[in-house]
Amino acid sequence: MSNIRRPRRSKLIALAFTLALTVVLLAQSIPYTTATPWYDKGSPFGVVAALGNRVRAEDVGAAVALMREAGVQWQREEIFWDRVQKEPGGPFIWNGDGSGFYDYDRTISAQAAAGINVLGLLDYNPAWFKGRNPHPDEWIKDWGDFVYAAVARYGRDLGWIKYWELWNEPNLARSGYESGLYEIKDFVRILEVGRAAAKAADPEAQIVMGGLASGWTLNPSPYTYDYMDYLERAAQMGALNHVDIVAIHPYRPNAPEGDFWQRDRSADFRSELRRLDELLLQYGPKPIWITEMGWTTSQTWPGVDADTQALFLVRAYMFALTHPSIEKIFWYDFRNDTRPGSNYERPIYNDSETEFHFGLLRRSYPLDPNRADLRKPSFLAYRAMTNMLGGLSPQQILADGDWNGQPHIYWYRFGDGTRRVDVLWRAGEANPVLSVVCECREALVRSWQGEVQYVLQAVDGILNLRLEAMGAPMYVEYDPPVNPGGQFFTATNHSLRGAFQSYWYANGGLERFGYPLTEELIEPEAGHGRPRVVQYFERARFEHFPEFSNTEFEIQFGRLGDTILSRQGINWHTMPKVSGAPPECLFFAETGHSICPPFRNSWEQLGGLAKMGFPLTEPFETSHPETGRNYIVQYFERARLEYFPEYQGTSNEIQLGLLGRELIWRWGGMP
Repeated sequence: MSNIRRPRRSKLIALAFTLALTVVLLAQSIPYTTATPWYDKGSPFGVVAALGNRVRAEDVGAAVALMREAGVQWQREEIFWDRVQKEPGGPFIWNGDGSGFYDYDRTISAQAAAGINVLGLLDYNPAWFKGRNPHPDEWIKDWGDFVYAAVARYGRDLGWIKYWELWNEPNLARSGYESGLYEIKDFVRILEVGRAAAKAADPEAQIVMGGLASGWTLNPSPYTYDYMDYLERAAQMGALNHVDIVAIHPYRPNAPEGDFWQRDRSADFRSELRRLDELLLQYGPKPIWITEMGWTTSQTWPGVDADTQALFLVRAYMFALTHPSIEKIFWYDFRNDTRPGSNYERPIYNDSETEFHFGLLRRSYPLDPNRADLRKPSFLAYRAMTNMLGGLSPQQILADGDWNGQPHIYWYRFGDGTRRVDVLWRAGEANPVLSVVCECREALVRSWQGEVQYVLQAVDGILNLRLEAMGAPMYVEYDPPVNPGGQFFTATNHSLRGAFQSYWYANGGLERFGYPLTEELIEPEAGHGRPRVVQYFERARFEHFPEFSNTEFEIQFGRLGDTILSRQGINWHTMPKVSGAPPECLFFAETGHSICPPFRNSWEQLGGLAKMGFPLTEPFETSHPETGRNYIVQYFERARLEYFPEYQGTSNEIQLGLLGRELIWRWGGMP
């Protein structure tokens, strides 16, 4: 049985149609149109997963768990009319057909229980008229009955859905003309009847206009419309009187900052949204929901590579979140797709098929959250974005393409009165130093994937930032709040609690690990991308593995030795190796290195292979960065041991290197 059954509206076709500080702006006063209201930004993060149609029953729990992991606040659940009612006046079947699909009771209840808001999408003409091309007058009353039944069940009776999107992409031929909406006035009628039915079923129901897809052509056909033209003509017919929210699907084949031609004009994403505002202001402003937006990672045009998809995701969300009229943004889609009718356990897969690769997750069966290749970079980017910005509101636009005359700089500030987070990137070659008067003590800098880059110590309340890889957003959080319920250390203004605190005290405490440099954080686990709770200390990074609770592996050390060598441009794989070692030493063929006295005893006392990892180098002499004196060091996967012969016979003879501090701690700004 197919896991998908919907009109195949090709994104490829739609996209083929679409071939001094900058003055600090308070978000509520974006200057280009003071008449545009600033709408609610309280829960903007959505995805399109359509669990009832695309995820078989046994995978629903895993899909919901992955949505929660990603920080999804809204999910768009598409309810096909032809799947829940087979004949006019017939019963509505909400719990599936026995195939494991179309069980809307199961999927919606699972999301509601997980705290995920659901946008209900009701669409397409009835089963008994498929292939017969009837006029909407023949089934418009039945449409009203369907809307009433769905809203009454999931809105009024169960309280699971209060927002309803009526129809999908009526301006495209496949989901408009070929699905029974022959003229724009037919869509307006769908909205009118649908709203009346929904409000009769549940007075609290909010109506979202069926999302209009971006599809510009030089010669629009009678069946495929420029979505701005379609919206304007629908508005002239009174469509906006029947909806509370306008929905769009602003797909584009290039970067969010990039211009592309929309018939007779060129526009970037920001300009497109401004034009939409101007249109709506003529007929009465409405909040805008982006109920689909995404880029495909297919290997043919307009596909982008997986990292680029992730970078475009964050940048597009930033433009939308800082635009006054945009309330919610739903990424399309949550999981890579397959062909209708393919076996769910063995989906048809094609690297060149555009439609198959919009997902944040790769396609697999079963849907296993522990599968190493499941999460695409875009999933990590989405999770980091919601982790950093969830609960915050846009506060300032510091640079929207220009900073002090430097082009292609983008800088946005979010906050809630307690936390302050900036999102920055550069889209050009220029990489100026950005001075921030933060009036802060420190700032935590994280990559678009959520990895810690630096902890910057402010100098007189000022930080200097450099934007690293072109197009790669970074997050800067000023004075991250201290976690409650722990032990606070004034030396670094950070705390220690829970399992990390217990381990720290039981295994050497301050002398062995140093002070905490951060609070507990979530970072992507190397190789899997799974979320891992970590905390940085002067000499180590603790990683928590609850799956190994109450064993010696519950707290593990990060691979800081390996990371520091890489940061220094040293590839330990190419360094000289040894073929063996004397009896007093340990030899490891895995890396071609040995551990000899005086390091061997300390290595074993500190946890040996399980905690310190394999040796990555032989001992060698180097200069101490603070004293300038020569001393002996040896690198291991997770640590660096240092030998100070002048302290022979004392506890300071062998010390753990300050790898955590060296890796992330900086004064004044990024190097």
